[in-house]
Amino acid sequence: MSARCPGPLGTRVLLDYWLGELPAPEQDHVEEHLLECHDCSQALSELVAIGDGVRRLAHQGALHVVVSPSFLEAAGRRGLRVREYSVPPGGRVACTVTAEDDLLVSRLQGDFSGVTRLDLVAQTEGQPEERVEDLPVNPSAHELIVAQAMPRMRAMGSCVVHLRLVATDPNGDRVLGEYTFAHTPSKA
Repeated sequence: MSARCPGPLGTRVLLDYWLGELPAPEQDHVEEHLLECHDCSQALSELVAIGDGVRRLAHQGALHVVVSPSFLEAAGRRGLRVREYSVPPGGRVACTVTAEDDLLVSRLQGDFSGVTRLDLVAQTEGQPEERVEDLPVNPSAHELIVAQAMPRMRAMGSCVVHLRLVATDPNGDRVLGEYTFAHTPSKA
């Protein structure tokens, strides 16, 4: 947004507008502003393009995505079929994914108090580790909800996947939890 806009809308307002999470009076105000302001309309278009790119990568199986409980609730309200596995630190779960599932999430339980940076290390047995750095974490939360890459999971044969949550700080890495998923392909 440039100086031409007398009252630029912030990124948070634009995101809330795009997601339909603004109260009706504020929604109307933002719509009026967007109709009159090229700069803010352009900023909204750029946010939508970023969201579309992330969505495309997620559908292609290129991303592990951290989601919020409200995201899962909204997915359920929209009729998406969500398969969930909740695992405590040190836990193991037998899991699968079917062609009917729209979203697969792992609820990784743990104590995140005092954590300022959190990494996820994933390893499918016989494959190299993958590290996803600097995940968004709420220190007061008791779980991290990770949406898995659906195409990748559907294509997997029987295997064991190990996930590890690692807190990173100047003193080094500290493992918060290790989680094991014994994956079996769907028979359907």
